[in-house]
Amino acid sequence: MPTYMPTEMVHSLMTPAQVGVVLGELHEYSLDEALLQMPRFKKTGKLTLPSTNATMLGVWASESAAWSAEHGTSIRPVAVFNGVPAAHGLNLENAGTREAMLAAIEGVLERGIGAVQLDIEPYPTGAGYLALLEAVDGALLRHGDAGGLSVVAPGDTATWSPAYTRRVGELVGQFDPTYYDSESTAAGEYEQWIERGQAYFSENLPHATAIVPIIPSYGPDPWHIPAVEDIANATAALRESLAQGARAEGAGIWWWYGFYEEEAHHRFHSAADRAAWLEQTLALAFSP
Repeated sequence: MPTYMPTEMVHSLMTPAQVGVVLGELHEYSLDEALLQMPRFKKTGKLTLPSTNATMLGVWASESAAWSAEHGTSIRPVAVFNGVPAAHGLNLENAGTREAMLAAIEGVLERGIGAVQLDIEPYPTGAGYLALLEAVDGALLRHGDAGGLSVVAPGDTATWSPAYTRRVGELVGQFDPTYYDSESTAAGEYEQWIERGQAYFSENLPHATAIVPIIPSYGPDPWHIPAVEDIANATAALRESLAQGARAEGAGIWWWYGFYEEEAHHRFHSAADRAAWLEQTLALAFSP
């Protein structure tokens, strides 16, 4: 059950005690993956990790381990790496670009973070992306964290072909389709979109790959109507998908700032989302 954390959770200094408070808040909502945003890759693939980020990764790693041991549960920090493979962005078909990206990821793994998520958008469709996943897999294996790679994935059924979807799934432990920004204007339309996605990914991903859909809790934008794309409607779609035989090993939230802190400056109020998560999402019969 992952959630994306505000950038200041690693871009600003926090004490171990402050991180401990956040871990307790996550546990309150049964969230066991704290997704921590790293600085964005440069178009060369290089990533310079500021000293504050490096310090905070160490704090998150040590405090998560200590908190989990004390409370008999598990909350793990995940380093999320973002990049844009556009005309003037990352060229994933270039081996040098991939090598620079891998070096940055290995630098984070050396600080005690044992899980990585790649969030490369627009979603790549070439062989270079698959080669990058293979390389990151190898890095995690060298650090004793096999299976610790997840990817942000498109929620639609057109971007990645069945063959490409399967190959991505073979290289990751967790596949996170993003069910938001669909431009849906009605709840029924939105729910059907999720149901199509879940059926497609369940059919085309290896069974060993966990499918963990990310569902929305955040303020309005040109692609997203919170009254349509919300926790309750997404949960209804997941419930129907599971009843129809699709898989979902869990669910996640975009994002903690909207869900828990309510994005006050956007006048977004998420009390209904929090209630739906506790009463409906956590009650889903997720796949074993």
